[in-house]
Amino acid sequence: MTVLEKAGEPHARSNHNAGLTVDPTDITFEDLTRDTVMIRVTIRNEGKSRSSPACVRLESAPFGAFVPWRPLASLPVPALNPGESRELSVTATRSHPVPLGDFNRVPPVSLLRALDASPDKQPPQPGRRFVALWVALWNLIRRRGTSTGHPTAAREAMLPPDLWEWFGREQQHWAGNINVFVGKRPVERHVAKALRIYSGRTNLAMFVVGGTGRRDAYSFDLVGLPSDWKAALHDVTAAKTLIVSSSDKPVQERQWVQAVGDMMVVMLVVRPPLICEDGKVQVHVTSRYSRKTAVVEFDMDPTAQGTGCYVA
Repeated sequence: MTVLEKAGEPHARSNHNAGLTVDPTDITFEDLTRDTVMIRVTIRNEGKSRSSPACVRLESAPFGAFVPWRPLASLPVPALNPGESRELSVTATRSHPVPLGDFNRVPPVSLLRALDASPDKQPPQPGRRFVALWVALWNLIRRRGTSTGHPTAAREAMLPPDLWEWFGREQQHWAGNINVFVGKRPVERHVAKALRIYSGRTNLAMFVVGGTGRRDAYSFDLVGLPSDWKAALHDVTAAKTLIVSSSDKPVQERQWVQAVGDMMVVMLVVRPPLICEDGKVQVHVTSRYSRKTAVVEFDMDPTAQGTGCYVA
């Protein structure tokens, strides 16, 4: 799953190094182990003069569009000659939350509360709070035990949980949002890579929208769907469970959908043919408030490892 935020230009430029650019496709991330993700950013100098040493700032967020960011890492960029590029990288820790319950039983509002984005958020239950604190303490002790005494951005970088892990459905690849600043201009990429899809079945894949504390409306547009695949989007924010039934009405594309709170849970329902290859599906999400568009990419593969999509 990938989200590429468009902000007037397809890449970012630094005010002090106007030639330094990062394209959304220059941001990639892959899992090294169950707990670590390697994030790579390729920065290039498209200007006519040598750039000065600079710094890029990275942020992360749960998988979705217009979701609040939190700091991740800061990476130095050496001086680059015109036409020269450099790949930067950082290793981030993948957090594993205490599951909320089974996917087919948990109401979407519980996921929003877990993301600390619900308009009527409630404190966690005492038992669950104790477990969460114990897990956090254990992870802290474990990281200290493996530290070499030289803290770096890589050791301090912590990614938000993959949405699927809130339901005990751990995926082979972390799906989320990475935001890169070159100067003051951001470039986003939000990817769910190699998400397993089941041929001939109804597959459910989710993402979240909003959460900035402001009520907004959004329009959705499906792009890049293989010709023999069927797909639809459903706003399940106010539903009793995340499961979508055949009687539920899908979201009409390119129509404004008013968010109930400041955040939405959106379900992508995909049905590929009995014999299918991998497919890339994009959801273009536009905010009525900002008029900006984010592109949420689903990279789906019937041969991928992991639990993958939920089969309805």
